[in-house]
Amino acid sequence: MINLDRALTQASKNIGVVRVKVKLTNGIDEELVKRGLLNPNLLRVYEAEALLDTGAVRTAIPVEVCEHLGLRGCLKSPSKSKIMQAVEP
Repeated sequence: MINLDRALTQASKNIGVVRVKVKLTNGIDEELVKRGLLNPNLLRVYEAEALLDTGAVRTAIPVEVCEHLGLRGCLKSPSKSKIMQAVEP
C-alpha cells in the first residue's frame, strides 16, 4: 500500500523550485572592457546559485551583491531590508 501523505510531502518539496547558477556583472564595466577603457581584471562580477521564479516581474538581489557590483540606484525594499532592487540607467 502507498502512503499518500508521505508521497505528497515528498512531491511538494520539489514542486516549483528551480535553482540556476548566475553570473552578474556591472554592465557599464562590461562596456568599458569592450572598448578597451577598463582592464578586464577590474570587471565587477558576482557568481552565485539563485532561485528562479518563473512568475516574477522584477529581480531582487541582496544589498551586499548590489554594493559589490557597484550598481547605482539600488532601492531598499520596504518589506525586506536586506533585499534591493537594482536599477541601472
